[in-house]
Amino acid sequence: MAENVDDVAACLLATLGAMRPTRLQLLVYYAQAWHLAGHHEHLFDDPIEARPDGPVIRRLYDQTRGRDEVDAWPAGDPRRLGSRARGVIEWVLRSYGSFPDGELSRIARAEAPWRLARQGRLVRRSTKAVDPAVMATYYDRLRASPDTAVLVAVGSARLEGHEFGPREVDLLRAVAAGTRPADDIVAELTRRYRAS
Repeated sequence: MAENVDDVAACLLATLGAMRPTRLQLLVYYAQAWHLAGHHEHLFDDPIEARPDGPVIRRLYDQTRGRDEVDAWPAGDPRRLGSRARGVIEWVLRSYGSFPDGELSRIARAEAPWRLARQGRLVRRSTKAVDPAVMATYYDRLRASPDTAVLVAVGSARLEGHEFGPREVDLLRAVAAGTRPADDIVAELTRRYRAS
């Protein structure tokens, strides 16, 4: 059974304290994403809209509109959350809680679920929802082993008409294993392709 998005928001605020509404939206989004990936079911039923600035849950947006900061969520109660939901939220906080707001927003907008939902949308406000099936697949793949992640990345690139040689695959393995930062690899590959 799905949890209530108000309880998720209340849990995040009770744990982290006051935050900007956009940060709350992003953390709730990631809680939904990783719950879908790990448990193959929704954490909450509210749709997530693909707005130009990032993912937005309308119910949260309507309650925080015009506010610079949110410090509590009276409509929610973290004690109503099940242990599985709490576990996912705790993991999201450990993984994303330290990112600055701008970086967190940039990450969400760079990832496939939001980009695919925004594709071709030029209007400022769009009610197009981020597809939960795309979220589940995308974030589930991120949980894969480094070797699996590299195979998926190489396969996806081939589908888009790009081929990676052995050196590029080794670079991807270094990123997947965490031994080299992704920004360094992207810069190196960009230099190579521009030189050729």
